[in-house]
Amino acid sequence: MTAAPWNEQFVLHTAAGSIRVREWGDPDGPLVVFHHGTPSSSIAVPGGWGGPSAAGVRLCSYDRPGYGGSPSLPGRTVADAAEWSARIADACGADLFAVMGTSGGGPHAVAAAALLPERVTALCVDVGLGPARLGFDAASRMVDETVAEIDAARRGENALREHLGSLGPGTDALNDWMARLPESDREVLGRADVQHEEAVEATEWAVHGIDGWVEDDLALFSREWAFDTDDVRMPTRLIYGGADVLVPASHGEAWLELIPHAEMHLVPGGGHWLRDHEVEALRWCRGKARAAARSSGHVRH
Repeated sequence: MTAAPWNEQFVLHTAAGSIRVREWGDPDGPLVVFHHGTPSSSIAVPGGWGGPSAAGVRLCSYDRPGYGGSPSLPGRTVADAAEWSARIADACGADLFAVMGTSGGGPHAVAAAALLPERVTALCVDVGLGPARLGFDAASRMVDETVAEIDAARRGENALREHLGSLGPGTDALNDWMARLPESDREVLGRADVQHEEAVEATEWAVHGIDGWVEDDLALFSREWAFDTDDVRMPTRLIYGGADVLVPASHGEAWLELIPHAEMHLVPGGGHWLRDHEVEALRWCRGKARAAARSSGHVRH
């Protein structure tokens, strides 16, 4: 199997640590900063490894602290994603950029959009966790395993570490979830290229054990989010699968209540792996980014 075709990777120093960043796709395309899922790493990108190139975007993914090439950062928050996004865009020389987040990365993308409204040209939430700290019961309609995880996170770090540690290492920790997936997810995950990418991802995210997973859950379910969705004024697209058992479409409906100008796209029969729809989502980001660049006088980004 081929190696991941990122253009380059680099370490970016932030106010409270460092993050590893990977750049993919067309270096001359509009910038999209991507926020990966939970647990995951910067090796996972929308549409698979070839997605950014197929969409004609310059995509930067990064490891949230505690995953892959980014050291753990106890106490990090969802709102920290705004600083990480801004630093990535600055390193790329981009004043304007779009943001996209998948699953647990969804709220991180929303935070970046809300806290950087003058810079973010478009927001895409792809099967993203609903507004758990903004009045929505994220455990609603979730499978029992996820409800137990959320409950542990709400009880604090020790309870969460004990719970996640009991699930087993690496991909073994996800077996209970995987057994419940709809046929659409099983078909996607049965593809050879997807299996290869998922195997690399599973190895990467667990480099620091469960640190990244723990900090994600605490940030998502136990710590204040510290942003206002009223500040999300840019074009917004919400994409959910009608058969998703990991993050049901009710999570997208909750975001729609808070961001009423958003477009809600429901994929009938779709699960949590909407790979075949993500390239089109990136192309949507590209179009919105280019329109914003023209209106503001920015030529490239």
